[in-house]
Order: sequence, then C-alpha cells, then structure tokens
Amino acid sequence: MKKKNFTKKVILPTALALSVTFTGFSPLSTYAAIQTETNEVIWQAPKGLNKEEVVQAYLQDQLKDQPQPKARSSKKNVNQFKIIDEQVDKQIGTTHMKTVEQINGVPVYGSGQTISLDEDLNVYASIGEVNNELVKVNINTTPTITEEEAESQAKAAIENEIGAIKDYDGIETDLMVFPKNDEYHLTYLVKASTSIPEPGYFHYFIDAHTGEVQHHFNALHSAEPETETVSARGLDLLGKMQNFNATKNIETGKTHLYSLETVKNRSVPIHTYDAQRMGETPFILLSALLGFTGFEVETASNFFYDPAAISAQQNSIKVNKYYQNVHDRNSLDNDGMKIISTVHIGDKWNNAAWNGKQMLYGDGDGSYFSSLAGALDVAGHEMTHGVITNTANLTYEGESGALNESIADIFGVLAENHSKAEEDRNWVIGEDVYTPNIPGDGGLRSLENPKDNSLHPNYGMKDDAYPDHYDDRYLGELDKGGVHINSSINNKAAYLIAEGGEHYGTTVNGIGSDKLGKILYKALTVYLVPSSNFSEMREAMVQSARDLYPDRNGEPSAETAAVMAAYDSIGVLE
Repeated sequence: MKKKNFTKKVILPTALALSVTFTGFSPLSTYAAIQTETNEVIWQAPKGLNKEEVVQAYLQDQLKDQPQPKARSSKKNVNQFKIIDEQVDKQIGTTHMKTVEQINGVPVYGSGQTISLDEDLNVYASIGEVNNELVKVNINTTPTITEEEAESQAKAAIENEIGAIKDYDGIETDLMVFPKNDEYHLTYLVKASTSIPEPGYFHYFIDAHTGEVQHHFNALHSAEPETETVSARGLDLLGKMQNFNATKNIETGKTHLYSLETVKNRSVPIHTYDAQRMGETPFILLSALLGFTGFEVETASNFFYDPAAISAQQNSIKVNKYYQNVHDRNSLDNDGMKIISTVHIGDKWNNAAWNGKQMLYGDGDGSYFSSLAGALDVAGHEMTHGVITNTANLTYEGESGALNESIADIFGVLAENHSKAEEDRNWVIGEDVYTPNIPGDGGLRSLENPKDNSLHPNYGMKDDAYPDHYDDRYLGELDKGGVHINSSINNKAAYLIAEGGEHYGTTVNGIGSDKLGKILYKALTVYLVPSSNFSEMREAMVQSARDLYPDRNGEPSAETAAVMAAYDSIGVLE
C-alpha cells in the first residue's frame, strides 16, 4: 500500500459523529466469557434439548445465588432471557443465538448475550455477562402513563432543547427497563428523528410511572408516480465527470437523483436529497409526502448540476457495492432498505452524521472542511453506523462507543480502498475534504499512526495526541467518555492486522485488508453486543478469526495469530 506523508494537526474530535450526549448513566458492565482463545467446548449440553432449550439452560446455569423472586409482580414469572435472533453458519456448522434480558417480559436496556453452539449444540463461545441482580429486582412493570403521553413528554424536552418542531421525520417508542445508578426504572424509550431546526436522532427514556426524563441522548444516526430509468451525467466534487442511472418522472419530465442499484440479483434503492439550507416549511413538505427528508435533486435534462449530491449518490452506491460484494450484506439492514442521503444541511455545517434513518452531509466552511459529501470514506463511516445500528447496536458511550466509532472508521477506510488502485490506498479518514486549503494536510484520523493527529490540551492526553495503546486511553467525561478519542486504539489494532508491523515491542505479521474486513464483519454481526468493551472486542475478533481460519494441529492459524498479536500490541490482553 502506498504511504502518503501527511502533516500533523490539532483537532477536536467532533466531526463524523453520531453526536450523542450522555449524562449520569453507567451501563451494566459486561465480560466476554469466551474461554481464553480456544474453540473447545465451554459448556456441555444435556441430552435431548433443542438449541433454544440449550441456550436457556446455559444462561440459567450462569446465574449465581438465585433467590426465589419475591413479589416481583402479580404476573407469572417470565424467563430472564429472551432469544431475539439466530444465525446459522452453514460453512462450519455452528449456530449463534442472540438474547436480551428481561423483567416480566420487558427488555432491559443495554443487556444482551451471544451464545455460540457447535454442531452438537454444545456451547463453545459466549459474549455478554448475565445480570445476577435482575432476579432480585422488584419493580412494577405495568406502565401508569400511556405511550402517547411519554411521546409528548419527550417532544416537549426535545423542543425545549432545539426549538419548535412542526413535524418529526419519525418516532419509535418501546417499553424498556432502564438501569440507572444501580436502580431499575420502567421507561418508554422514545426515539425521534428530526431535520429542522437541526438534525437529530434523539433517545429519551421517559419514566412509565412518573413521566420524568430518566436519561436522554442524541444518537446522531403515497402513491408512486410513473417513472423510467435513464442514463445521466454530472460533475462530482472532485471535478470528475460521472455517468450513472437516474429516474425520470414521466408526468413532470424531471429527472431525479434516484436509482435502483442491483448487485448479486438484489436491488437496493439509493436516493439523494437536497436540504437547500432552507427552513422548516419546504423541508418538511417532501418529508411528509415521501417519508424522508429534503427536496428532490432534479434536472429538466439528464445532466445534473449539483456536485455534492452527485458525490453523495455515487459514494452511497460504492459503499453499498462493497458491503454487497465483500460481505454479502443486502443494504444497511441486510434486508434491502432504501439508502438515503441529504446534502447541503445547514449553513457551512462542518459535519456528517447518521440520524438513524439517513446520512446527512454539511457543506463545510471551506477552511476546516470542504463539502463532506465529497469523501468516500466519510460515506463509508456514516453508512457503517447504519450497519452497526442494525447489528451489534453498540451503545454510544465509553468503550462501546469508542468501538462504534472505530468500526465505522475501519469500514470507511476499507470501503474506500476497495474502490481504489493499490498505489492510491491509505489508512486516513477524511483526507479528501479536510483543510482543503492546505495540500497534504492529511485527514481527521489516521489508523496507521493515530498520534499523527493531535488533540487539544484540554483533554489531558499523553503528548496531546490520539492514543495508540489501551494504557493511554482517555478516562474523562468529555466526548461521551472518549468515543472519538479512544477509537484510535482499536483503529491501530485493525491497521496492524491488515498491514503488520512492530508496535511497542510486539511484531504483527499482517494478513491483508480483505481478511481483516471478513474477521471484523463477523465479529460485528455475530459476537458483539450493545455494551461490548475492548476486552470483548478482542475476544470477538479472535473467535471470528478462528471460525473463518481454523486452528491446525492445536496451533492458531496465521490469521488468528495476527489478531492476537495486534491486540497484545495495544495492551488489550486475553
């Protein structure tokens, strides 16, 4: 891979983010129960049980000191564990079951386990610790207020924060047990997507008895007209002429920046909109009519004149092709969901974000950033947040939040490099849009050399730089516990797995980007759970490497050895 020389710069870790705010919440700790990097059976299944019964029996066996539940409620006691997903790996004959913990049938926020069974239904891997305290919890799980009342409370709080909202892009509400300061509260989790007066993906935990806000954060992530597919052209933000498919409305004669992209006989709709930096009324109109945000990017001919929109559309197509061709993933949700981008968000907005349903791109101020729609790795980063939301759903705080950001960075780089010639590849995020007036200034973050990017002294980091070792991680409360800062630790491990090298005295023999991507994708989609930490990340990566590249004669494969050495080198030990 070609090495590029970039200058060192001081940055604040704010862009390319979900932009969430956590206050006063400590998630339940988890522990990876995979037995010290081995594929041996860790729990022998009793005879005669099916796989669902094996998982329940194994998890019950992990509970310690189980007193009989006393007056938890008048309802019949419900099993603490609910199986919510099953994945079968036909290649190696294993089954992966995902569970969530519950109280009287109400899921506990942030809980979860992944239990892996071999072909004989014995447990050989487990990620996510069981909560021994839940059986002792005595709360009323019958809500006092209605779902509509909870949504009203959440809306009032959101609008108190960002201003009046005429219409919401979408609202989802679920009953959830929320752990807070060693206590448990029955809440409604209200998730609301907004575009005006500012983009957001707000999560509000409304107490289902009192209506109080227990916790909140911003996780910034009709009839069809007759149409025909046409060939279109236009210049992108890099000044390159792009040829692509677009959609012509037969009735109006206008051509829109929408296409149905088919890969492996699976079609994914990809649609790019224009916010036009405008106000609420026109912005919400199309959202209400079409179910998503923005004005149509349209032309009376088949030539488009919006480089930002063309870049966003083309980058979405490329990232989708990467996930389809390399990981056999059918769009962000693996079920063919529409991929939506909106460009020209705000006035010189220096950011890009995933708001829970679409990608949002600002135009930049021309100094710190140019239009963020112009970077393929930025698109890969934001779209990967959508993949994470639909898989491990890593909590956006602390170590799990750092892993969320890191995985988005890694797949952003891998998606971009997949479409480049070998000599043009690099391990930097956002180099095409960062400080456009300073040639060779690098990017927002470097996976190869995290310390190339300096941090503001207020963070108190060693050498005022991004960390590349677990011992140097940020432990403060800023940046949601360091979600952007500490992401660089796992980023460094990923780089070493692919490219190899020596790091703090440990030598890693690289295995290439393709194998890194396969191992990481399996870890994300099979093993990681919402509250996974760095230790669990190592375990998930090692187990995924073993699944894909089995041990031989009792010795780990070269791929597994590379993963082990990489995590050793960053101080995340077994």
